Amino acid sequence: MAFHKVASRYAKSLLDLAKEQGNVTDVYEDIKTFMQAAQNREFYLFLKSPVIKADKKEKIFQELFQGKIQDLTFKFMQLLIQKGRESLLPSIGTAFVDLYQHLHKIRPATLYAVEPMNDDQLAHLQSSFQSWLEPGEKMEIQQKSRPDLIGGFILEMGNQLYDGSVKRQLEIMKTSLYDKSYINLVEKK
Repeated sequence: MAFHKVASRYAKSLLDLAKEQGNVTDVYEDIKTFMQAAQNREFYLFLKSPVIKADKKEKIFQELFQGKIQDLTFKFMQLLIQKGRESLLPSIGTAFVDLYQHLHKIRPATLYAVEPMNDDQLAHLQSSFQSWLEPGEKMEIQQKSRPDLIGGFILEMGNQLYDGSVKRQLEIMKTSLYDKSYINLVEKK
């Protein structure tokens, strides 16, 4: 619990600094970039490793991110590494994304499909599921590949789920073919 509080406080500090400098959206994009990198198992273990010294972590971090992310974001992360708090970075990133999305009324959604959708398809999808949003909210879709769906898509947002996949339609057809409840109705007549 204390771990989450510390990460939330750092995230709030970064958000406040970004507001002061007027580049909240840029820092948000940087954090999303970092979070993608943190999904890599080796990078995640590198951040968490107590064996690797801070100066080595700083050098690797510079190679990966310097010039590719905003100066504010880079210096913030560099300071955390210098203070031995780099293991908090993934949690801080998650907390920052949550704060940003709450501030800008963004509802995250996950779209599972065989192949990524293009911008026109995403725009159509967002307009189709506008009823899931409160007035003033926007949907931010993260796409993930799922070849096992065969076709169609699954959209997940909070506790709402829409399964329009070919796999699900085939499962429904299969269960209806094996459904023998109609036999009792025929035998009674």
